[in-house]
This record gives sequence, C-alpha cells and structure tokens, in this order.
Amino acid sequence: MYKIGEFSKIVNIPIKTLRYYDEIDLFKPLEIDIYSNYRYYSESQIEDLKIILELKEAGFSLEEIRKNWNHWDDSKFLMQKRKVYLEQIELNKKIRKLDELRTRIKDGVIHNYEIVEVEKKVRRKV
Repeated sequence: MYKIGEFSKIVNIPIKTLRYYDEIDLFKPLEIDIYSNYRYYSESQIEDLKIILELKEAGFSLEEIRKNWNHWDDSKFLMQKRKVYLEQIELNKKIRKLDELRTRIKDGVIHNYEIVEVEKKVRRKV
C-alpha cells in the first residue's frame, strides 16, 4: 500500500488531483485511515488511473468517465470518435484558412500603411 504522496510520485499525478478525483467519486483510495485520514492506494489501482488518464486524453470528460466507469460499450467510443472526427474537420478548415491567408499576405494583398502614405506624398509632389 502506498500513501498518497508515494502514489502521486509513482503515477506522476499531483496529490491535489488525486484528492479531487476522490472528492468527485472518480478514483477513490483503497483505504482511508480513520485516525490520520491518510489515503492509501494499492499497486492494482495504477492501471485504473492510467485508464482514466487515457480516457481523459481521448476527450472524455471526468464526469463521463465517472458515470460510465462500469458501463463502457462501443456506442460511447463511437460517439467520442465521431466528436473527435468533427473537431478534426474543423481543425483542417482552420489549417487551410491559415495557408490561404499566409499565401495572400505573402503575395502582397496586405499593404504596409507607411508605404501607402509615402506613395501619397510622392504623388502630391509630382
């Protein structure tokens, strides 16, 4: 069994995060000492925490992870996959827009205000 500080170092997660996960009923310590209130975690909980972090990385909210912990099915993954796919489409649109803007700016679509003012002054003198 590991005290929260030791477990935190092993899994590379801040103690504050472990306490928060406990508070929201997402990831509970295996045991809490009734006298010292120390939280204790087991070796077997490391894999559960890894899965939580990977689900989070895949875009699931902590609430979704907590709510579905014992009820995962293909539909939840397919819905998340669709959500990520739609986000990817939007990101691709932004990438294309950036490329387009870069090209337009590089090709001189945007004029330097100072150059325009100098050109006006030159025209007035002529």
